[in-house]
Amino acid sequence: MKALNLANSSTTNKRRELDYYPTPPDVTHALMRFLDFNNCRIWEPACGDGAMAEVLKMYVHDVICSDLRETGYGEGGVDFLTESRDCDAIITNPPFNVSEDFIRHALTQAGTVAMVLKSQYWHAKKRSALFKEFPPAYVLPLTWRPDFMGGERGGAPTMEVHWTVWISSETDTKYRILGRGV
Repeated sequence: MKALNLANSSTTNKRRELDYYPTPPDVTHALMRFLDFNNCRIWEPACGDGAMAEVLKMYVHDVICSDLRETGYGEGGVDFLTESRDCDAIITNPPFNVSEDFIRHALTQAGTVAMVLKSQYWHAKKRSALFKEFPPAYVLPLTWRPDFMGGERGGAPTMEVHWTVWISSETDTKYRILGRGV
């Protein structure tokens, strides 16, 4: 019988610096078709190369773009966890290792907050307090698996994600499915 080689498990894959995984455009399109924003200012605080921000700009004209890194897109060197901006909504793909911090800070900054998260995000016992303290208005799973790796691993994405959306004074969490397509 062959021994199990744990060294080849997926946990050995190195994560990108600062958890940088650009959001494929169809993920943001699905959210924006659902939210149907009008005349609002959105802050994308982990804008990276602008993948999500460019889609947001198709739906609203006022998008603030910032990132911890200097990427050549948006305002670089901005630590979202210590900053604030005048905005109506915060929409982002947060670095997973500080996602709870991102959520908590965003909820103090804007009336609407939307974060794209792994589908099992709310299954962790350690995040049940966050869910109870700040129940989202919506959990919006996607009907496809987006390729956050840009084809690096053969173009067969395996990560399932959903949007979690908080809207001020809406605390009865609703589950809606988002389809693909622009």
